[in-house]
Amino acid sequence: MQGNNNIKSELIKDWGLEATDNGELVIGGCNTINLGNIYGTPLHVVNEARLRTTAYSFLETIKSKYPGKISVHYAFKCNPVPGVIKIIKAAGIKAEVMSEYELMTALKLGYSGKDIIVNGPYKTDRLIKACIENNIRFINVDSLFELEKIESICNDLNKSAEVLFRINPDFVPSGMNNGSAAGSRTGSPFGMDMKGGEVVHTLKMIKRMKLVIFRGFHFHIGSGIQVTDDYRKALTGLKKILNEAENSGFNVDVMDIGGGLGIPNSREMTTLELLLYQAFDLLHSGRQSNNKISFAHYADSVTKGVLSLFRNKKIPELILEPGRCITGPNQLLLLKVHQVKERKGIKKWLVADAGIGTLTMPTYYEHHEVVLCNDINRKSSEKVTITGPGCFSADVVYRNKIMPKVAAGEMLAILDSGAYFTSWESSFGFPRPAIVSVVDGRHSLLRKRESFDHMISLDTI
Repeated sequence: MQGNNNIKSELIKDWGLEATDNGELVIGGCNTINLGNIYGTPLHVVNEARLRTTAYSFLETIKSKYPGKISVHYAFKCNPVPGVIKIIKAAGIKAEVMSEYELMTALKLGYSGKDIIVNGPYKTDRLIKACIENNIRFINVDSLFELEKIESICNDLNKSAEVLFRINPDFVPSGMNNGSAAGSRTGSPFGMDMKGGEVVHTLKMIKRMKLVIFRGFHFHIGSGIQVTDDYRKALTGLKKILNEAENSGFNVDVMDIGGGLGIPNSREMTTLELLLYQAFDLLHSGRQSNNKISFAHYADSVTKGVLSLFRNKKIPELILEPGRCITGPNQLLLLKVHQVKERKGIKKWLVADAGIGTLTMPTYYEHHEVVLCNDINRKSSEKVTITGPGCFSADVVYRNKIMPKVAAGEMLAILDSGAYFTSWESSFGFPRPAIVSVVDGRHSLLRKRESFDHMISLDTI
């Protein structure tokens, strides 16, 4: 997009955005400048109709491709805002949670226990007990240690629990940072070590358990995956463990392949890009749209992988846990530029009202388009460093980002901010922003701006 004179048509096509005749950015029929003035900035803006359509499209696409039973569970950790989750739930998607907070949120939003799957490497006794008491469908077991805790709590409650074994497939998706590859054997603690024999040992242990019932396997290879065929490849590598489970007398009724599918217009930096950026301020410039990321490509890859893995066997129920691909492209973050500072021959800074210290942590390691809301057709002409309000030099949105000339008081939009921006925001001296949804020219609050009183409400003064 940077330096492109056809920005307006691209925004309409790729992000579902529009512009007024004078170039002001519009989302869901609402002018972003007006939204920022009404609710204040920073401001999260959810494109409600587009989010609902995306969620429904994901569900229907996988239904049309996979010949067996499917169950789709939205990953709450990606964007835990109740108002956002309600829109996704209305499209028919269930819940995947990783903490007591997320579990209680799911129950408050009306999900039944049988609509919920619980994940994560840190399941407290309280969480496990709540799962069993609320008849959660599956607990994805991360280790033998955790399995033994589940058995103990089941025995105390005299109540059974169905589980899937989370396995570490020792698979790193194409172009992914080793540090965020959840399926890496050397880099990630998640799941049972398949190659080291931990899964086989745990299968032997569960065989003697009366109240803990094994139903299948779960894995998750990473977040923001750009090559959909990686799912097929990862599934292919599970043949040995599938055979070992069957040889041990278990039926594998369920395969949960986790989530992680990326989106077309934003992506994680590669390991090399991240090194160059953090060490030398060399930010990769220009957009790299990936039109091969589609729900159809993804569903084809997953289906081929499962059918190949279960060739000549009864195919399992397929569980998917999408997050980023549902919410990511259907939200943007509005920032206002407080002042412009320039040191001739050195650098120009745009000091905005949000940065890594408060709201934009994903920009540390991901590429996101940043557009000028006041005039999307203003040509990009200079490199600037966009900083946040925090009183520390690392409170940066982007360093050396190619942008148009921006004046104090103008607004910026970080696109594709629906994944992990709200999850990781913090009150670093500033209140958390409001969240609004927009549809057909109407806007409504999903979350009020945090008050100063709320910020200190838990403190004793």
